[in-house]
Amino acid sequence: MKLNIRVLRRLAAVALSMSLLSGCTFISDPVSKMKSPELSADKASLMMAIKSQMPASASLIRPAGDEDSSIFTEDLDKDGMMETLVFYFTENESVLIHGMILEKVEDGWVKKLVFDGDGTQLESVDLKDVTGDGKLDIITGYSRGDEKGVVVYSYSGGELEERLAQPYTKYMIDDLNEDGISDITIVYFKRNEVDKITTYQFNDGFKVLDQLDNLDPYFNNYYNIVSGKVAENKEGIVLDAAVDSRSAYTTMVVMENNKLRVVIPGDARTFKDRKIISEDMDGDGIIEIGLLEPPKGWEYFDPETIPYFTSYYKWDGKDGLTFTAQKYRDPADRFVIDFLPEWHERITVDTKSVQDKSLKFILSDTGETVVEVSFFTQMEWDRVKNSGWKVLGRDMDKIIGYRGELVQSTGGSDSDKITAPIERKGIDE
Repeated sequence: MKLNIRVLRRLAAVALSMSLLSGCTFISDPVSKMKSPELSADKASLMMAIKSQMPASASLIRPAGDEDSSIFTEDLDKDGMMETLVFYFTENESVLIHGMILEKVEDGWVKKLVFDGDGTQLESVDLKDVTGDGKLDIITGYSRGDEKGVVVYSYSGGELEERLAQPYTKYMIDDLNEDGISDITIVYFKRNEVDKITTYQFNDGFKVLDQLDNLDPYFNNYYNIVSGKVAENKEGIVLDAAVDSRSAYTTMVVMENNKLRVVIPGDARTFKDRKIISEDMDGDGIIEIGLLEPPKGWEYFDPETIPYFTSYYKWDGKDGLTFTAQKYRDPADRFVIDFLPEWHERITVDTKSVQDKSLKFILSDTGETVVEVSFFTQMEWDRVKNSGWKVLGRDMDKIIGYRGELVQSTGGSDSDKITAPIERKGIDE
């Protein structure tokens, strides 16, 4: 049966409207990513003003790892006039990084001031009110080699004032003591020398709310530090530490009565033989801690041969952890399998399985096979590809196939990945 022209046109119109509603964008203009959309008509004059005020040999820079913009436009001092903050790099000078603030005046932009950055790399820029005066402060991270420093500036009336300057490994702007006022928590780690956490709050100058300076510095480094909810209505900090090139442990810190407290210490409970990033796995806004767990029946095998599960736990608000989710993450990061939470302690791996050859995931109480993963040569794949096997990925000269169905993952942290029924990595569909 043929569709008539009118029906085809309607279908095309629906498809077009759906793509428009989805917010798809095919053109990326760095200048259009300025923080204030209402200034889009002023882009040309702003760029002209920036370039005219920079040294001829200077180049605009953006924070490391920031794909957004090198131009920050806001009403910093809330006087009704927009300001633009940029940073630029000058070579062969004693000071390499400079910040510049311009102010919108009628139909143009006027340079208000230039200030020096203390480092060779611009690490981060945040515009937030951390002094409690309703105005936006400038929080900037700089680095010079392995050393990093955070500086807090306040801008008002055309003048810039430095409020706080401290070395850091990671800084977080939060409200750890939950008093409705922003605070800044700085983690500073130097291997074998210092490992401390300090929380500052502004009160006629930044004051130390509390500090933990007796943490153990004898590990390689922190590979992940994140702040946010660690339990219902409780803010905290989760620190993932690399013991060596492979193993790790996790520490959790909260603030109670303006005192920092370690609620989950980095000990045997959170030790793992593989680095796992703590994150919100189930999308409920609460950070989970990842642990490695051997499948049932594999406890006494050679650790190098065990196909470990990655299980995620929440802090229970007291002194323990409660289970949230479980995955199988391929050690070479080629695929991820998500399991139903109710399968915890039921799902296991057949002990005849061999990593990089064949894995069979079964329910221990019924023996039912949930999913199989196997590695095939091209010749082997040609023989089995029509018997229920699907392509999961490729590894050099091998095809990774699977058969079986799993429920689609709904974890918030995997929202930007293919996760159903199995997360495939590095293959084109």
